[in-house]
Amino acid sequence: MNRILKTLVIISSLLFFSCKTEPIPEPEPEPSGPDLSSLNLGFEVRNPQYPLWPAIWGIGSNGYDIYLDHNEVRSGRLSLKMELLGSPNNAIGMCRNYLPVEPYLGKVVEIKAWIKTKGVENGYAGLWCGAYGENTLLSSDGMYYRGLIGDNDWTQVSVRMEVSKEVKTIYFRGDFNGTGTAWFDDFEVGTIEPKTSLSQEEMAALKKYVYPLRTYEPDGGDTKDLVILGDLIGNSKVVGLGENSHGSSEIYKMKSRISQYLAVHYSFDFFSIEAAMPQAYKLNDYIVRGEGNPRNLITGMRFWLWETEEMLDMVEWMRRYNDPTPRIYYAGFDMQSYTGAINELSDAFKGDIETEGIIADLKIKLDDRAGITAIEPLLLILQNSIETSSFSPSQQAWLLQNIVVIRQYLAPRRGVWRDKFMAENIMWIATQNPDSKLILWAHNLHVAKSDNVMGYHLSQKFGNDYTTFGFTFHEGSYLAAGGSKGLASYEGITAYPSTLEYFLNQLNEPIFILDLKKIKSDNHKDMQWLMEPLLYREADEMGDRKISEFICSKIVDDFDYLIFIQKSSPSVYFGLW
Repeated sequence: MNRILKTLVIISSLLFFSCKTEPIPEPEPEPSGPDLSSLNLGFEVRNPQYPLWPAIWGIGSNGYDIYLDHNEVRSGRLSLKMELLGSPNNAIGMCRNYLPVEPYLGKVVEIKAWIKTKGVENGYAGLWCGAYGENTLLSSDGMYYRGLIGDNDWTQVSVRMEVSKEVKTIYFRGDFNGTGTAWFDDFEVGTIEPKTSLSQEEMAALKKYVYPLRTYEPDGGDTKDLVILGDLIGNSKVVGLGENSHGSSEIYKMKSRISQYLAVHYSFDFFSIEAAMPQAYKLNDYIVRGEGNPRNLITGMRFWLWETEEMLDMVEWMRRYNDPTPRIYYAGFDMQSYTGAINELSDAFKGDIETEGIIADLKIKLDDRAGITAIEPLLLILQNSIETSSFSPSQQAWLLQNIVVIRQYLAPRRGVWRDKFMAENIMWIATQNPDSKLILWAHNLHVAKSDNVMGYHLSQKFGNDYTTFGFTFHEGSYLAAGGSKGLASYEGITAYPSTLEYFLNQLNEPIFILDLKKIKSDNHKDMQWLMEPLLYREADEMGDRKISEFICSKIVDDFDYLIFIQKSSPSVYFGLW
């Protein structure tokens, strides 16, 4: 049996509820929604067999003490308390429930709840919801990046998702996967009527915030259309360029064209990418000195998404731009691999027999997936060796940063902390190069300024010195690795009424910049629709699985500007997948 269906069957056996839907007498108006009182959304009804647990809800606990609490409540008599008992590694606590499907077909469902936290670290407390078809997840939303951490008084949070006509099951839950304590109370379920068209006044207002672009091709031609970038970026020292797919040729080319313009006209001299930090730095061997094979060096970054002709063209341009005087450098900021860091340390201490032995022992333990307890003593020895060495200060700083990357890789729940670590690595680059300006390449979900992602941490650090551009497209295909065909071209869902891309496509401009920052500042009455959460495309690398290809979010909080491209085609892969 499919794993998802098997899980649903097991969970279903724990959850029994009735949904009361009153008949619609003629000519009375239709009820506002289904009666959900039987779902125990406030945790007021106890489970007869397990009185410390709520009725109707399924409880999942791996390492957590979960029970009804009458001392700390939002309203009523009871809340649900989750508290970690031991180590956060692989621990998770959840409370789960289902919705009747029929009342929500074709609508956007919003699940709200009140959450209180105390001392939450190494994870978050939040919500998740998913809509399943016959054998796959069709849409979902989770608070992976915007969950509550630290100490929070009762706070209302929400998740939203689209429920298509193919949906068979709607499932939602409260999640806790950190240290500390979290309380959940007062779940609510509602619907949001999606906006499907713009009035003439709204369309006229929208056009005032659009800057058309000549082309996405970095063809070295007329760049008058890019002059507006000077006004948009201002004095920013860090510019984040996102992408709603890791495999759109047109988006890659547009980002390359903008990067070249910023390098030539505004002296941006560091190009940093969502790739393993040590391996990405190796590309400077070619970009700065012309050494090595650029294809091999790109492949060495360990992400298939950068092994494309579009990235190779960008690297070749940087090499030409640096001839004869270096003016731009290549860097990475990710930490999902330790191999490059080990290689940097090995190269630095070549010939030092004692330290080489420590590094070899470290690599064996990392390859064997030993925990931080076994590895930290070796890292401390290496750290001391670096600090007492005769290396130059800049070389010492670089080697110490490789120790940091290894620690980041070993961190418990590094997936939860990945965005924070990437932001810290970018801050390190900026600190080491205080007079430099940085261009960042990453997914939209990372460069965004909201929801505790990388861009959020950068905006907290750099303030107005951090400017971010989101990217999207209306229709077409993209390269992806997560679908049934493996690494291949997948057709995206053409934007439909109620999606942001559908509205933007009605402007009949094939490529343009949308000034979200000014829209938010002006707060014009005819632009209020864009100030609210909207469905927009975040394809990622999921291929034909279509998990949340359109997500519901408040895009004016995510980005300063959005670059729209009418049609996408897959990036051209040159690797050996």
